[in-house]
Amino acid sequence: MRIKLSLWVVGITVSVMIGCSSRTAVQPEPGIKNNTTASASTDKHGHTTETLAEEKKGPSEPVITVVSVPKTVLSAEEKIELRAVGDSLYEKGDFDEALPVWVKILEHADDNPTIAAAHYVLGTLFYQRQEYFKAELEFKRAIESDSTLIDVYRELGFVYFVKGDYDKARASFETMLSYLPGDSEAVHWVDYTIGTQAYEEGLKLFTDVSYDKAIEKFQSAIAYLEEDTSANYKIHYFIGKTYLEKLDYDNALKHLSKAVSLRPEMHEGYTEIGAIFFSRSDYPKAIGFFQRALTYQPSSSKALNNLGYVYFTLGNQALAGGDKNRSDEFYKKAVTYFEQALVADPAMAGARYNLDHVRKILSGARKATAYTLLQAALKTENHAERIRTYYKAIEQDPTYDDAYVNLGVAMFYHGQADSGMIMTEKAIEINAYNAQAHNNLGYMLGTAHRWEESLKHIFLAIQIKRDYTDAYVNLGYVYMWKEDFESSRKVWLQLLKNNPDNTMARKGLAEMERREKMVRSGETTTHIEINEDRAGGGSN
Repeated sequence: MRIKLSLWVVGITVSVMIGCSSRTAVQPEPGIKNNTTASASTDKHGHTTETLAEEKKGPSEPVITVVSVPKTVLSAEEKIELRAVGDSLYEKGDFDEALPVWVKILEHADDNPTIAAAHYVLGTLFYQRQEYFKAELEFKRAIESDSTLIDVYRELGFVYFVKGDYDKARASFETMLSYLPGDSEAVHWVDYTIGTQAYEEGLKLFTDVSYDKAIEKFQSAIAYLEEDTSANYKIHYFIGKTYLEKLDYDNALKHLSKAVSLRPEMHEGYTEIGAIFFSRSDYPKAIGFFQRALTYQPSSSKALNNLGYVYFTLGNQALAGGDKNRSDEFYKKAVTYFEQALVADPAMAGARYNLDHVRKILSGARKATAYTLLQAALKTENHAERIRTYYKAIEQDPTYDDAYVNLGVAMFYHGQADSGMIMTEKAIEINAYNAQAHNNLGYMLGTAHRWEESLKHIFLAIQIKRDYTDAYVNLGYVYMWKEDFESSRKVWLQLLKNNPDNTMARKGLAEMERREKMVRSGETTTHIEINEDRAGGGSN
């Protein structure tokens, strides 16, 4: 993977599920999953005579056996009275009290319409209790007793919807539509299901950095949900986010603006719009949108951090223009916002780093020009130019560990591997807890076949930063290069277990299997191709 060299990312990543509008007594609640299957049979009255068991996908659950018991015989008047009690409790929303009454109604039912109605009501009661497997079972039994009971197809569709089984949900809603051609509610739920499925697929593709495909899915979702106020603003928001990642600011601004026009209190949208104007160096507008986000969510750590970074940038510009008083004024504002961001989110590493850095500038411990030069170097793909710029940054601040980290990376890929390692070691001398430095040095040592030293530094990187995926990837490659295929395989399989869509892990596993076959056939595997797309994690 490419060594990532980044300090601060403007914007947010949120996971927003589409909510359903309330159109019936029972509504889907997206995101609730149920992996239960059934092994059961019923008699003509719907009595369970076999076993309900949890699908074997995790720890075993207790087996529930429902056994039929002898029942007393009710008179016709008693059945009518019992049904009236059940109807009353259900209509009043007393679901816990209604459940045993409807179980009794089903027990004494002796005609298909009553049996179907009892299963239907029991299904809705179990749905309200979020017992979706039982609800699904009851709705299916209702259909067995009366396949023309139209409402049951809607409720069964809701069960499938909340379980995330959109194909079955759509089929159930379409069956309802076949009985009621043109019915607005049936059409709504068919469209809603199709749109929601496309939306969730788009989110997954967005996370996987498949931006073009994600946009296609989001566009498909909006085609079905443009008029749905519970969903449309979220879809436009993520279309905008995706375009922002593609650096297509015009389309990003178009969709993000649409999102906040549909939902004015959506503070995340204003934060993203502010990021666009910051990228365009339009700092007054960026500040305005970040502040607007804070009017709706005063504790938005992203907006607070971004505001701090804008003022930090303005401070750099003022300092470059020779106005130290003005620059200090901006730096102090930056400190205030970074501190507020950390109050809102104490785990926000970016804000903590930014705060520490600006405080060093204000105290004289770190020169702002060094930081500015570091950021400037990141904007060029020319390694020689980067090297010259990093040297300038180090001249300004010889204690700047991240400058040494990035200088080491640039030298390594410019064919100066030994010098790259020396500079990375210097970064570790300055800051022994710099995870990127340990990771990068481990990768560099690995390419030099210095296995034990390499593994030592990669393990140190992982100890410092436990969720450091890049370090785990490099660990897999170093094990592979030293022909410890068993250890390498364990690393790749663990990465894939954590994230089945990890493309780097899949590539690494395939490369390892290829090399393992070469060893078995007596071929050499000592050649290591140095590739920027398969390097260690970066530094700020």
